[in-house]
Amino acid sequence: MFTDVAVVGGGAIGLTTARIAAELGARVILFERKKEEAVPSCCTGLVSPRTLPTLGVSGGSVLREIRAVRVHLPSGKRIDLRSHEVKAVVIDRKKLETELLLLAREAGVDVRFGTEGVAAEPGRLSIRSAAEIQSITAPLIVGADGPRSQVANWFSLQQPTDFIAAAQVELEETSSHSDQIDVFIGESVAPGFFGWSVPAEDGITRVGLGVLPPHTPLAFLDRLLAERSPNLRIRTRSAGWIPLSPAPQPATSGAILVGDAAGHVKPLSGGGLYTGGLCARIAAETATRAAGSESGASDLLATYPRRCLEAIGKEQAFGRSIRYHLSRFRDEDVEAAAASLDDPQFLQCLADHADIDRFHQLPDRFASEPRLWRSILRIVPLLGPSIG
Repeated sequence: MFTDVAVVGGGAIGLTTARIAAELGARVILFERKKEEAVPSCCTGLVSPRTLPTLGVSGGSVLREIRAVRVHLPSGKRIDLRSHEVKAVVIDRKKLETELLLLAREAGVDVRFGTEGVAAEPGRLSIRSAAEIQSITAPLIVGADGPRSQVANWFSLQQPTDFIAAAQVELEETSSHSDQIDVFIGESVAPGFFGWSVPAEDGITRVGLGVLPPHTPLAFLDRLLAERSPNLRIRTRSAGWIPLSPAPQPATSGAILVGDAAGHVKPLSGGGLYTGGLCARIAAETATRAAGSESGASDLLATYPRRCLEAIGKEQAFGRSIRYHLSRFRDEDVEAAAASLDDPQFLQCLADHADIDRFHQLPDRFASEPRLWRSILRIVPLLGPSIG
């Protein structure tokens, strides 16, 4: 069987890549090892409002709008940030992927659930459905198969090296702050990352956290639940790995990686739907053109990492730098930084202008506000070597 583009992985980014490639005229087959009715992998579902149009979907999956965040410091002190504007939306991941699947099929993508890739080499993919092994001829294979990508292994592609281990539960709880999320930080709460509480459907709250290896998240999550949400009924549990660094080599002859497989994720939050959506279009364009090229495929594949870097590189570099400094903070450093920045004007500016997709723009924004310089300069000695 022949196809122009074979996509391995039927999550949001794989479906988006497949749909766009089909819209560009490619013959596309997508393979997903899970059944169609399977529940999506661990996802908090907190995204920027621009994420949905980036993925090419409607707002039908939106559960609520978020305008505020409450940060819980190790000491128990809280910092509240509230904006008049919508800063994020909470989505139903299953509804999102159902719409993406419908759009992909309408574009002509042949979507095959319950079908697993078992081996690949340039120009050829072996798949298994039930007990049957089949060979697919494809000029280009797209690996959208997550942070432990098999496509990367088959083609000896270098994968992301830095990961967060995350776990999350859905609690049956009525939230009194329907437009607010809570963030929990501290060495005893979530070493190396943070915890969260996000209101979702009516009566449902998503509570989770991430930790840096060698820590494992489950014990920390159980402790957070015992302290913050005792005696509440847990509806679901999920866990997974979140890449925090880009793949050093996301493309080679016959294959490219996209989404979590390529580390197309924001290092500060671990979110990957917006950044993955931007790179999904680049992956689809690259795959379509490479599949139709008799001589220039290698040149096209060589430009793929550069184009992705142009799209999300500034945010990733800024996020990695900030995360490096934060990873060195002890609880007392966190408290000192919070005390240094405890200025109403600074906090309101942060609430109004912080963009969860574009934190790298904040320094320029603060630089244009001389009234905030005193607060910002207080934190510089805590950061050690300069950020860059």
